[in-house]
Amino acid sequence: MTRAHVKRPVWAWHCDRCGVASGDFAYNQQYLPTPDEMRARGWYIAEKWGDLCAHCSQTPPIEEPPS
Repeated sequence: MTRAHVKRPVWAWHCDRCGVASGDFAYNQQYLPTPDEMRARGWYIAEKWGDLCAHCSQTPPIEEPPS
């Protein structure tokens, strides 16, 4: 799960593709919305890494052009 530490210590869910924060901030990580709550909002929540916001979860991944 991607939960990033920002300032003073504040935690937030972040999209691993575009970097947008969920808008929910908490001083303790345990007070963030649960993965199930984030899924209900349309986020794709991965097991370890690769969480996607509702917008990015509906767009296909950008692949590197062949070199």
